[in-house]
Amino acid sequence: MSLKKQAVNSIKWTTISASINSIIQIIQLFILARLLGPEDFGLMAIVMVVIGFSQIFIDMGISNAIIYKQEIKNDQLSSLFWLNIFIGILFLGLLMLLSPIISRFYENYKLILLINIVAITFLVKPLGQQFMVLLQKNLFFNSIAKTEIISRLISFSVVIGLAYKDYGVFSLAIGAVVFSVFSSIGYVFYGLKIHKPTLYLKISDIKEFVSFGLYQLGEKVLNYFSSQFDVILIGKLLGVEVLGIYNIAKDLVIKPSMVINPIITRVTFPVMSKINTDINKLKSIFLKIINYLTYINSVIYFLIASLAKPIVLILFGQDWIGAVPIIQILSITYLLRSISNPAGSLLLSRGKANIAFYWKLAIFFLYPFFVIIGSLGGVVGVALGMLILQILLFYPNWRFIVFKMIEVEFGDYFTKIITPIAISMISVLISSFIFYSLENIYIKIIAVPLIFSVLFVSIVYKYQRIFILELLNLLKSKFN
Repeated sequence: MSLKKQAVNSIKWTTISASINSIIQIIQLFILARLLGPEDFGLMAIVMVVIGFSQIFIDMGISNAIIYKQEIKNDQLSSLFWLNIFIGILFLGLLMLLSPIISRFYENYKLILLINIVAITFLVKPLGQQFMVLLQKNLFFNSIAKTEIISRLISFSVVIGLAYKDYGVFSLAIGAVVFSVFSSIGYVFYGLKIHKPTLYLKISDIKEFVSFGLYQLGEKVLNYFSSQFDVILIGKLLGVEVLGIYNIAKDLVIKPSMVINPIITRVTFPVMSKINTDINKLKSIFLKIINYLTYINSVIYFLIASLAKPIVLILFGQDWIGAVPIIQILSITYLLRSISNPAGSLLLSRGKANIAFYWKLAIFFLYPFFVIIGSLGGVVGVALGMLILQILLFYPNWRFIVFKMIEVEFGDYFTKIITPIAISMISVLISSFIFYSLENIYIKIIAVPLIFSVLFVSIVYKYQRIFILELLNLLKSKFN
C-alpha cells in the first residue's frame, strides 16, 4: 500500500475513533452534569491537571523521537520500554507523597484520595505506551481506534454506574484508571506483533532518543502548564466551585479540537517525517492541513458560540447557565489555538524539537500574567485574558515557526485561515439574526445550523469551489 493510501486509511480510522470517543464523552458529560455538582467537576479538574503533568514525564518526550527516527534497533526499543516503566513507578511514589501538599494548597482533603486513585495509571500506562507509538509510527491506526473505542465504552459504563450509586467525583477517578488499564491491554495485544521487549536496559544505547526527548519533555511541560494555568489559578483564586463551572465550559469547547486536530496531526506527523527533506511537499501539505482544519473548526466553533445558551440548557440544565459566556469566549480562543496546533507537528517532522521548546519557553510566562490579570474580572475575565493572548500569538507563531521551517509567506498563510473564518462568521451572524427572537431552544438549535449550512455551502461553492473539489477528491480516494 502506498504512503498516500496508508495516510488516507489512517485518517479514516482516526476519524471513526475520535468521533465515537467524543460522542461517548459528551453523553457522559450530559449524564454527570445532572448527577454531580460544580465542586465535583472542579476537584476532578485539579486531579487531572496533576496527573496530566506527571504523565508527560513518563513518556520523557521519547514517543515522538521513536516516530521521527526511521531506523531503531530492538535493543534500543527494549531499553526505552523499561525506562518508561521505571519512571512510571517513580512518579507513582512521588504523587502519593505530594498529594497531602496539593490538598492543603486547595484546602480540600478529598484531593488526597482522588490523586492516589488516579496515580495508579502510572503503573499501567507505561506498559502500553511504546506499543501505541509503534502502531502510530507504522500507521496501524485501525488497531489504535479499536483499542480506544472499546476502552472508552468500558470506562463510560463504569463511571455512569458508580455515579448512579453515589460515588460522586470518585466515579470519575476510577473511570480514568479503568480506561488506562483496558487501553494498555489493547496496545500490548496489537503492539507485540511489531516488537517484543526483552530484559535489556542500557542507557548508552538510547542517548540520542533521550536528547531529542528532553527538548520534547521541556516543550511539553511548558505547553501543559501554559494550557492549564487557568485551571490551576482559578481553583486557588476563585474557588473549586467556580472552577467546576469554568471547567465544564472548557471541557465542552475543547472537545472539537481534541477530535478534529488529532485526526490530522496524528497521521500527518509520521507522514511528514518520511518526506521531511522535501520542503515544497511539506509546504503544500502544511497549507492544506491549515486550510482544512480552519474550515472545519471555524464552522463548529462559531456555531457553538452562537448556540451556547441552548446547548447549556439542553445538555446540563439551568444550574450551569453561568457557563454560557465562558463557552462563547473560549470557542474563539480554541478556534485560534486549533489553527496554530499543526505548527508543532511541522517542527517535529523536521527534527526541530529544540525550537518547539524555545518557543514554548518564550511564551510560558505570558499565560499566568493574562490569567491573573483576567481573574480581576472574575471567571469571564480569565476567559477573555486567554482569548487576548491567543490573538497576540498568531503572528509570532507564523514568523518564528512556520516561516522558519518552510518559508511560507504570511499572505499565503493568512489567506488559508481568514477565508474560511470570514465565511463561517458571515453565515453564523445571518443565521443567528434570523432566529434571534425565537424562544424555543429546541427549534433554535436545529434551525440555526440548518440555515448556517445552506449559507456556508452556498458561499464556499461560489467563491471557493476549488476547496470543494479537493475535498470531494479526498473523500473519493478515502472510500475507494
